[in-house]
Amino acid sequence: MRTDGPVVVALTREPGSEHVLAWALSEATRLGAAVDLVEVVPEPRDATLWAWTLTLPDVVVDTDTRAHLADVLTREQARHPDLTITAHSPHGNPAAVLRDLSADARLLVVGAGHRPHRTGRVAAHVAAHARCPVAVVRPTTTRTPDGHPAPVVVGVDGSRAARHAATTAAAAAVARDAVLRVVHARPTVQAPYGLAYLPPASEDDPTRVAARALVDDLVAHHPDLRTDLHVVDDDPAHALVQLAADAQLLVVGSRGLGAFPGMLLGSVSHEAVRHAPCTVLVVHGAPDDHVPDEPLLR
Repeated sequence: MRTDGPVVVALTREPGSEHVLAWALSEATRLGAAVDLVEVVPEPRDATLWAWTLTLPDVVVDTDTRAHLADVLTREQARHPDLTITAHSPHGNPAAVLRDLSADARLLVVGAGHRPHRTGRVAAHVAAHARCPVAVVRPTTTRTPDGHPAPVVVGVDGSRAARHAATTAAAAAVARDAVLRVVHARPTVQAPYGLAYLPPASEDDPTRVAARALVDDLVAHHPDLRTDLHVVDDDPAHALVQLAADAQLLVVGSRGLGAFPGMLLGSVSHEAVRHAPCTVLVVHGAPDDHVPDEPLLR
């Protein structure tokens, strides 16, 4: 990841793709970052009796993709003259290509897919394996019914990754003049006979005290930040999805567990990416305890 890198936008022809592009360009404007529009041309494959084998690229598809990209580039450069926008159409597996491009990106923006409350395979893969923050964009209102900015939601659990996510979420909330809804969920434990009990979190409960200390620290760094703390007894993934029902952005941290490739995202963040009703930003964790002064997203 490069903090001075471009915002890489994965373009498709799926429904909702215009919203993905608009979201990315708006974010690039906030960041003052260049934009790289990418439409991956999948390598065609022919079936043989024993295996898959590569064939020559489809020239018609390649030409059509280049023409489409050129049209989008011309249109968006005219709409956003202050942005530096480039475009290219690499060949290969879309998930692998986007993952590789993330190494030099500041932010990777992908669409969630066209199925409601579900995430496509490519988006899920890059959210887990990218080397920079990933925004999985869904068409989401940015305003509440009374006209105020919809909240930004972040999940925290005391980990470095969650603190890094909270720092980024605070900057995003301030930039949007939105309330930051900070959520900590205490997982309930199933009792042997099907009953579960967890004492309610009192004001002096260590969990609530720690969460409040984090909120106070965020406000100290962002005096204009408005916060709303929720400490709930619930499955963490379920709590985040429910409390993001009216949000414009949900921010989650990635623990970066490297033992198994499929577990890089962590189960809570994975479920949030798959089922959240709004755009989800996955912040891949800070390398150490230091929280950067310059957030990755504004």
